[in-house]
Amino acid sequence: MNRQGTKGRRIAAGLGLAALLAAASGGASAQGMPGVTDTTIRIAVQDSLSGAYSQYGAPSLHGVRLVFDKVNAAGGLFGRKLEVVPEDDGCSSRQSVGLATKLVAEKSVLAVLGLTCSSAAVAVRDSVAGTTAIPFISFSSGGHTSSAPALGGLKPNVFFVATSVHAQGGGLVNFAMNRFKPARVAFIGQTDVYGKEGRQGVEDMLARYGQKLVADETMEPRATDASAQILKLRDAKPDVVIAFLYQVPAQTFLRQADELGFRATIVTSASVTDSSIYRSLPQSALDHYYGSTLASDVLNGPLLKPLLTELQAAYPKVTYNPLVASGVGAAEVLVEALRKAGREVTPETLVAELDRTRDVATSALSYPVTFSPENHMGGRGVHIYEVRAGVETSTMPGYWSGTEKADRPAGGPAGGN
Repeated sequence: MNRQGTKGRRIAAGLGLAALLAAASGGASAQGMPGVTDTTIRIAVQDSLSGAYSQYGAPSLHGVRLVFDKVNAAGGLFGRKLEVVPEDDGCSSRQSVGLATKLVAEKSVLAVLGLTCSSAAVAVRDSVAGTTAIPFISFSSGGHTSSAPALGGLKPNVFFVATSVHAQGGGLVNFAMNRFKPARVAFIGQTDVYGKEGRQGVEDMLARYGQKLVADETMEPRATDASAQILKLRDAKPDVVIAFLYQVPAQTFLRQADELGFRATIVTSASVTDSSIYRSLPQSALDHYYGSTLASDVLNGPLLKPLLTELQAAYPKVTYNPLVASGVGAAEVLVEALRKAGREVTPETLVAELDRTRDVATSALSYPVTFSPENHMGGRGVHIYEVRAGVETSTMPGYWSGTEKADRPAGGPAGGN
């Protein structure tokens, strides 16, 4: 009796310790799945949430939160509430790899959203994704080398909701060739993965029109002087320049092009997100300028204004830009996959449902999202806007395809007018 009593007390103590450990880890479910408890599904948003590049991650984070808040208000998914776990990677490849490694080791989340910065997304793909089954759903546009089978980048658990940099290049070429009928096209891009993938996308689509670049210039991501590059571009006499530059170098390029009398039409990729840079430039610098976005409209346009109003009411201290569309779109795609995966969701079944995503129209992106086991680049093109008196104005409905030659935007009239 004494031995049995002692054994019983030991078992009880062990069960008590197990309960304490389970409580400390957030309460594991019967399945023991990463990030899944009886009452919650934890999803990380790993992105640039502070510092110089916070404009890339903070709006998207709150886009995810808005979608999850709506799902939770309606009762959640199979009795579980969706919980956001924010992680700040500072747009740093090294920091991003460290955070992703930590999340995988802790087994604290079912999936990771975010990774807006292309270099950070590629680094996580190469260093971390292969060590786990949990899916990474990136807002990054650096999804060509990151998910193209021919380039060795396709990973079974890495998905890109944004239009890849490569496809953005194709979309900008389609827009420019149909809108302006240029005989001479030039390029300027950053020296990093972003600029290199953009150039390749531009060159590939331009070849379908029987043209080659007449000039090809580069800038450092933090460059504050583009005068030498502009003078070389001016000597090449292009009709259109396609630019893949982050916000600071793009602002510098537009300002100095105006100062140096360079009057070619300039079209930028979707990395220019803060409209304040337009208000800081003279209108003469924007008279021949067109920007692009992955969103269905400019931020204050009729298609996105209701969403922006919701966001500002829910999270009034955040400064929003069109990148919020990536957070909203990715969260809606994830929720759809979670619904289909069911209550007994695992990382593997979630990845399988993401692979079955077909033409999912979201409330914020200009294109429907499609994945397959052979293609994890969900985005298809870009939406074009112009700037007048410092205000962005949409020039078209729908999007210009970046994956195939097109003579009109999807859902819009010929020529994009």
